[in-house]
Amino acid sequence: MGAVRKQSIYSFIFIFIGFIIGALNTLLLYAKYLSTEQYGLTGVFRDFYVLFAVLATFGSVTALYKFFPLYHARLGRDKNDLPFLITIVGILGCICLIAGCLIFKDLIVLKFGKKSPLFVKHFYLIIPLTVSMVLMNQFEGFAFMLKRTTVSNLVKELGFRIVQTIAILLYIFNYISIDTFFLLFAFMYIPSLIIMLILVTYNKGIKLNFRISNLTKKIYRKVISFSLFHFSGGVIAVLPFALNGILIAGISERGLYDVGIYTIATFMVSMLEVPLRGMRGIGIATYSEAFLHNDLHKVGRMQQNASLNLLIVGFFIFGLIYPNIENIVYFSKGKDFHPIVNIFLIAGSAKLIELSMGMNDSLLSLSKYWRTDFFVSSGIVLLSIPINIWFIKWDPLLGAAVGQAIVLILFCFLRSLVIWKYFHIQPYTYKTFIVMGMGIVTTAITYYIPASGNVFADIFIKGLVFSSLYLFLIYRFKISSDINGLYAIAKQRLSRS
Repeated sequence: MGAVRKQSIYSFIFIFIGFIIGALNTLLLYAKYLSTEQYGLTGVFRDFYVLFAVLATFGSVTALYKFFPLYHARLGRDKNDLPFLITIVGILGCICLIAGCLIFKDLIVLKFGKKSPLFVKHFYLIIPLTVSMVLMNQFEGFAFMLKRTTVSNLVKELGFRIVQTIAILLYIFNYISIDTFFLLFAFMYIPSLIIMLILVTYNKGIKLNFRISNLTKKIYRKVISFSLFHFSGGVIAVLPFALNGILIAGISERGLYDVGIYTIATFMVSMLEVPLRGMRGIGIATYSEAFLHNDLHKVGRMQQNASLNLLIVGFFIFGLIYPNIENIVYFSKGKDFHPIVNIFLIAGSAKLIELSMGMNDSLLSLSKYWRTDFFVSSGIVLLSIPINIWFIKWDPLLGAAVGQAIVLILFCFLRSLVIWKYFHIQPYTYKTFIVMGMGIVTTAITYYIPASGNVFADIFIKGLVFSSLYLFLIYRFKISSDINGLYAIAKQRLSRS
């Protein structure tokens, strides 16, 4: 079994388990025991600290992905000063963000004080969340470059969700107040950070070398230029999606209430990212090495395999969620959350299109045409901000989903055009369209199964019908050699036992 396939599978399993824990937190515990406004606050926190963490790194993590193979090949472990430089940039970025939060507190109060007062009350908790996310992004980058992606995904995806579960249970059983719950929420990444630090430093891992190398002195202008472009590009990539929750909190008359509904819907959509996140770590390292050796044939082969496998797994998750989404919504909170159904359909469909295009973002950003990626992203964002604002003013929830879908699809298609122009690489084969057809038909069949009157029975029956139909078709028509190979390996091991 190849390294990319093996580590992607293990990463997928751990990430999926993390999302299952997240689903239990979101749909069972948060939705039932937190008010919609309180849950909306956690969503606004997430949007702010994800955006702020990108700002604080100044594009340095992407520079790590790009230049670490070169530094490692030229300098080895003992003289490689790139990890030290990346760490310093993150520290300086966090200091700047903390100062900005303190300076602009009055502006935050003015903007959100009327419609989202709960956010203003707990605004400073964004600081530990942002610092934690910056460190997590850096440690994850180090783990990716060391190809220790399996354990890093396990720690990152499960750690903070387990802390969330403990915190909400303590609140449910009246051991802590709601304010203490939010405080624990703000420090939820700390246990994971400690484990990640050990992971990336043990057994000849990352070493911080404080002496500036001759390689850095030679190429520092190129590294800085790359970092700054990707700093802007990173902000541009995150801004349209992070802005939605922030804009809803500031524009919607119901403030954090609508953010709570939107956050639950986007959490369900984010479950479709499980295969992409599972593949990204080892994929980035492999793409980076392939570009270093100018092996475009390998890049193209990886891109088509990634496209097909991501779409297969993404449609599998979509087909499990969408036919059952009204049951899930009813089970978690009731009919007040009915807008989640349409939000998921719109944003989820756009996410499937993104998955079908493989790892376009990583491919282009790690190539020599990374500046083009920046300009493409910049143009999209210039359009996305007014698009999102207009749609959210039209309808805070459905409009946010439509705006998000438009921006994501534009991103995907423009990047694909650029990749085709420069590399003559495209992600699609005839099998891609077969998977789309199978996914749509089996999802529709499952969706129209009559309700039995029991929520649990409906979820089980629909899940079983879809899984059986979809997986049988994927295996029977030999759509993916990777998936059929996994089935053969599993069958062989079971027969031995």
